[in-house]
Amino acid sequence: MRALCLPFFALLLLLVNTGAQAIVLVAAELPPYVIRSSHGKPSGVAIEIMEEAARRLKKPLTIELMPLARALTQTAHRKDVLLIPPVRSSQREHLYYWVTPILDEEFVIVSDRNAHPTPLTLKDLPSLKVGTLRHSFGQYLLKQRLNLASQTVATEDLNALKLQRGRIDAWAAAWNVILYNQQTGGFSIDEIVKGESLMRTQLFIAASKDFPFTEGRRWQAVIDEMRHDGTLARIIRQYHYQAPE
Repeated sequence: MRALCLPFFALLLLLVNTGAQAIVLVAAELPPYVIRSSHGKPSGVAIEIMEEAARRLKKPLTIELMPLARALTQTAHRKDVLLIPPVRSSQREHLYYWVTPILDEEFVIVSDRNAHPTPLTLKDLPSLKVGTLRHSFGQYLLKQRLNLASQTVATEDLNALKLQRGRIDAWAAAWNVILYNQQTGGFSIDEIVKGESLMRTQLFIAASKDFPFTEGRRWQAVIDEMRHDGTLARIIRQYHYQAPE
């Protein structure tokens, strides 16, 4: 009886081992790209893009939500995960395998209309209190271009609140992040003034330098397919995402 069971268990083990291997997606909590839900699965434009790509690749997707700083650190040391949605910069270039871009974005300066009705420029910033997200690309740009230390917070919604209350004079962040947090914070878009652009850039899928290159090429290919067949544009429109013109 035992001998008869052995082939069955061997076949069962083979079926289990040859199933589609789940991909772990480390998602930095940056609305509207990655949005934590109080109930149910996370959402956001970058999450939806990755879910559609995983469906096409027939890959189960396990999502781990965490703050940006932790997501960046963990991905650099975990060879089997993908990360969304970091900006590729000279500071980060050597730390990650940059799989493919997924979104175009613009980092800008905004001010409160009542305090600074005229659009701010880079030359205005050294004398002002500027808010950024800790470990963000906005913080990096201010340091790199102006050698300017900003007032950092753990989440961007706090910058929307601080700007409205006059605790900061300006807010440097991605334009779509500003729009989202301004609205979800209960503040009108009309209350802010868009100032000088810091940089137009792209948001990426990234991975550890040890992530399998062939697997990364598969994700790159499916994102390219989604770009060409209009799927990326459709998802972006659903979130009222404003790409740079």
